[in-house]
Amino acid sequence: MTTRFSPKTRLRIAAAAAVVTVTAAIATVVTSTSSEPTAISSPLWSVEASEILGREFAIFRNPLVGTEFNMDMGGFIDAGSLVVTMIGMPDRQAYSLDDAELVGLDAEDGAVRWRTSAVDIGGCSETLLGDSLLCFSGPYVSGGSYLLFDIETGERRDIKTPWAPIIAVVSGDTVLALEGDIESNDVRVHSGTVDDPEANWSKAFDIGGSWEDGYVDRMMSVHGDLGVITLDESLGFDLKTGEQRWVHGYSTCSTAHTSSDGVTLVSDGGCEGNGRPTSEYALDPHGREFARTDELPSESSYFGGRYSRDDPAGGSTPIILGHSGFDRKSGDQLWTNSEVFDAAQSLAVIGNVVVVTRSGSEPEVQFVDLFTGEVLWRSNAERAGAVVWHGDVVIDEENVYGTDVLTGQRSWEVRVDQDGDDEFTPWAMPRELWAGDKVLLRSSEDRITALKVS
Repeated sequence: MTTRFSPKTRLRIAAAAAVVTVTAAIATVVTSTSSEPTAISSPLWSVEASEILGREFAIFRNPLVGTEFNMDMGGFIDAGSLVVTMIGMPDRQAYSLDDAELVGLDAEDGAVRWRTSAVDIGGCSETLLGDSLLCFSGPYVSGGSYLLFDIETGERRDIKTPWAPIIAVVSGDTVLALEGDIESNDVRVHSGTVDDPEANWSKAFDIGGSWEDGYVDRMMSVHGDLGVITLDESLGFDLKTGEQRWVHGYSTCSTAHTSSDGVTLVSDGGCEGNGRPTSEYALDPHGREFARTDELPSESSYFGGRYSRDDPAGGSTPIILGHSGFDRKSGDQLWTNSEVFDAAQSLAVIGNVVVVTRSGSEPEVQFVDLFTGEVLWRSNAERAGAVVWHGDVVIDEENVYGTDVLTGQRSWEVRVDQDGDDEFTPWAMPRELWAGDKVLLRSSEDRITALKVS
């Protein structure tokens, strides 16, 4: 079924997305009180959207979200020696991106290696499929298709699909696509290849939500051998067979977060009173509940999920429920620290450390040992960094620098100067940080800048 959205619907989606993306951007700013850096270098290169497209008001867009809605999100996809971004002209009335192109930038010097039309892209997979970028047709295009872009040349190949994908993601050499009528709980997932989309399996799931859900957050993701669909409900399925493992959240007052290893943390309840959850529990990748607590943070901002990043060191890394750390396998409570976690606004798990951003009249960021609950070091920052490169927390504070997550020791710094009226710091729009093999990059909707750390 082909669906077009009215300007009113586009505005509602764009507004919801703005809240999400601004929140994500805020989570990447921190003020460190650690020692001085070992070395200072300068930006490697910088490119502006207006220069590439040759039009004054051109903007960069994350290819993950496609062209149907103007989310005002700069961004790109890591393609090794290339950075793939989307560029186009924002239509402020229709809330779309017009004259869109995919652009391949050389990661070493920012040179444009190729440009390809992207006017009909509904979105792309963050993970590459071999040497290609996998995208899919948008909901406004008659019929459905996969769109395969060669990373080196930008050459495009269209492959028709029996249905119109709402989202497609890559897992290894497998392509997973979700399609159907979300509003009627008529959702199907297909596993296969670009040339045979149903080669592995096709399954129907009784799960749904509003159409807007798919344009604010990624509605399908992969975590180890677990696939997760996140709409009004959250559902886990086996990647190999498609069999449903669990489903939860038949209440708009429940939220869930799935870690990189497939452990899902659920905040339950919260529809009454102050909107806070009444309990929190953990599911293993097969849907078995193995830990639960009703001792939860008092801050209402806790509702809706706290995690800005979740990258645990391994299967022995404890999980956090409420004020406490629990064993990731047995569910045994290991420690509790209500002083730190009662006012926790966001958490960023980095290996064996969790970065806790606290709210209140005197905001503070604390770096806590996941095995003991003890504070390793702290700063007077308002927000915590959630991006890591080579073991360092990447901090964007006028100059960009790396800090050891265990000690707070600063290891490198790159000076970023102001550029005319568009200051790099503070940023007035969402942006993201990304770590590649040779350079560190960040993107606003106007500019992509590369920083070489050496």
